[in-house]
Amino acid sequence: MKGSPFATLAFTATLTFLAAGCTSTVLAPTPGAEGFDQSLTGWRTDSTGGSGPSATWGTRPDAQAISAPNVVGMQAVNHADDDRFNLFWTTGSVADGHVAVAVRADAGVVDQGGGPMWRVQDANNYYLCRLNPLESNFRVYVVRGGVRRQLATAKFEAKAGAWHRLAATFVGDRITCSVDGRVLLEAQDATILQGGGHGLWTKADALTSFDDFVIKAKS
Repeated sequence: MKGSPFATLAFTATLTFLAAGCTSTVLAPTPGAEGFDQSLTGWRTDSTGGSGPSATWGTRPDAQAISAPNVVGMQAVNHADDDRFNLFWTTGSVADGHVAVAVRADAGVVDQGGGPMWRVQDANNYYLCRLNPLESNFRVYVVRGGVRRQLATAKFEAKAGAWHRLAATFVGDRITCSVDGRVLLEAQDATILQGGGHGLWTKADALTSFDDFVIKAKS
């Protein structure tokens, strides 16, 4: 994809990559990453759309944690809304930069997987990229006024229970997203250009573990 042309604002791409052999990945801890092994002061649970209470998030020890001993994840759904987005995020001011997190889809009937959020203004305005083993795809979205809009998609075969590192680099209106170091998505969108917070995202009943979170502002 390197060197592919970008369209104008609100670019939407449909890609057909098949990431063979990516169902099992060995990940190493990232120096300086948030391993969710200390207090989660400043992090909050939230929801986009739907009805009912927000999901319950928390940390727990996990023998397969990327940066031992803990992972963080959605522990209880608390609602029966298939269209609700479950958020765990904290405030920030990064406008241009890089975000990455290790993601493991643990369970889910309606939905599985999840991914990182960036430029988070509030529960209804942010960007995200996510991996979904049920749909065998990797996608990047913008959420504006609580409405999600797809910016790009790629085919990606993954299985529940396997760790993958999802990452996004965002500078101005350009967004590049990767899985395990392989760039699969490029998009151009100027919906939210100002700095904001960052966090984690799942949908519906997707019980997902996260670890080794990195957020860096562009120097």
